[in-house]
Amino acid sequence: MRNFLIVFWGIFAAFTTVATIYVLINYEVQRWKDKQRLREGIYIRRVTRFEALITILTPVFPGLAYVTEIYDTGPVNVWVEIAALLLSVLMVGCLRYVHVAYVKTSADGIEQRIWFSNPTRYPFNAINRVVFYKAAKYEDDDMVGFYAKSGTQIALFSPLPHKNYRLLAIVRFRIENERWPDMDNPDDVAQVDHLDCAGKTMRYFENLGKVTDLADVYM
Repeated sequence: MRNFLIVFWGIFAAFTTVATIYVLINYEVQRWKDKQRLREGIYIRRVTRFEALITILTPVFPGLAYVTEIYDTGPVNVWVEIAALLLSVLMVGCLRYVHVAYVKTSADGIEQRIWFSNPTRYPFNAINRVVFYKAAKYEDDDMVGFYAKSGTQIALFSPLPHKNYRLLAIVRFRIENERWPDMDNPDDVAQVDHLDCAGKTMRYFENLGKVTDLADVYM
């Protein structure tokens, strides 16, 4: 049993170490590319750098388990092994989230990917309802949800920590102008750019709470 655990944790530690290095390098590369895409009117927001750096802890638990198995001469503690495995799997899930999660706003619409799901893509005019979820605790972040007429969730994210106000600005444009912006029209884009900040979106939607009947299409 001990030999099996040594091999298992050794492989797990090596895998998570390589995966963590790859994810962190790829994260920085994608952030650099996102700045280039911004020039093309493509706004992509990923997890914060702090959230990404937390994944450095991913190899720690399997690494500690591996070292423990090598030097521990006592009987195997099943509960400790289970706890180490659960913590390791949790951190691998976080690593996966950092690797794939993003919200993309472009002239084509809104695209989001989280956890293990495939990317979801919707045009702006499919957004029918926007709900502002005020955080219950001070240390938590406010959330904003975007939903289609069918009730399908189009996007859900916390704007403040990721400085992701673009979609909120587009929806505010829709509310105030009673039409969706044409993102190929420089005048419409200029108005959206003007609204694309926390000061012109967060308090605005917090005061509204919920707004409906925005969609032009049923999805």
